[in-house]
Amino acid sequence: LSKIKLILPNFVFELCEIGYSAYSFIQLSWIIHKDKPDFIYDRYITFNVGCVLAAKLQKIPLFLEVNAPLALERSEQPDEKLFLKKIAFAMERWDCSNAYKTIVVSTPLKGYLVSQGVDDSDIVVMPNGVNTEKFFPHKKNKQLAHQLGIADNVTVIGFTGVLRHWHGLEMLINAFSQIVTTEHDTMLLIVGDGPIRKELDDQISILGLEDKVNITGRVLYADVPKYVNLFDIAVSPKATFYASPMKVIEYMALSKSVVVPDSGNFLDIITDDLEGALFVDGSCDSLSQKLRALLTNRAMRTRYGFNAHKKVRHRLNWVWNADGVCAMVKENLRKDLIQS
Repeated sequence: LSKIKLILPNFVFELCEIGYSAYSFIQLSWIIHKDKPDFIYDRYITFNVGCVLAAKLQKIPLFLEVNAPLALERSEQPDEKLFLKKIAFAMERWDCSNAYKTIVVSTPLKGYLVSQGVDDSDIVVMPNGVNTEKFFPHKKNKQLAHQLGIADNVTVIGFTGVLRHWHGLEMLINAFSQIVTTEHDTMLLIVGDGPIRKELDDQISILGLEDKVNITGRVLYADVPKYVNLFDIAVSPKATFYASPMKVIEYMALSKSVVVPDSGNFLDIITDDLEGALFVDGSCDSLSQKLRALLTNRAMRTRYGFNAHKKVRHRLNWVWNADGVCAMVKENLRKDLIQS
């Protein structure tokens, strides 16, 4: 698809995306006829109404998972113009309005879809989860710590993810610079790589933090738990307003004390002073204050980590999400039986 997209003009590629709706409609209609499923679970993509239409015509409940308002997201991308903008927004609204239930990953995303005309009662908020068989508390890898230059007495503040502007890493580095002068046994470990790597390296150099900040570069996803397990404090400085940040739930699964902004999507997964610490969204000073408080209070870090892990085990995991969807399916079947 990426190769085809490079060859075709954007306008033509968008027409092809709309054409895919016909393919998905035929494909799913055949599957419904052949397998007679109790329900369909579909992940929303731009310009595709085929699955929802097929399920609606055959009266099969379809749950539409929406991770992002893709029409809005694509229309705001600076490097790619969305030509069929009005059609994209209209198809997104129709999809979300005609699914049996639209499952969104955050409360702000629900609010956005409601503002676009989707009925509030058709939307269910279900934040992302984590695979607890891959992310769980375990002993620190001393060999990895040694490779990264982390001594036993060093308190590690960490971040994982692609290095992009919307993750707020510039602010995290500035906040770290405010506390590193008084906390000489502290290190900032940034696990990942990305487009703004050079900008961050320059910022680190200007602030004189070369010995205190380590950017690992890209690591295999399977190795991420080993790196996160080296953190004492895990931070997600910023996220797009609609996202349900996977990294935060992964931090929690590994019993890490987390620090996140007080925006709506983070409030879906973190209760302040219970599973983590919330700072004023966009405030570098507020972030540095929360970090300093955790650096000097090991008991608080332990309490946050314990509560965070407990919440993941009981709620923020994929099995819980799957059970929630199945419960809604059973309720729908029960109503059908009563009506019949």
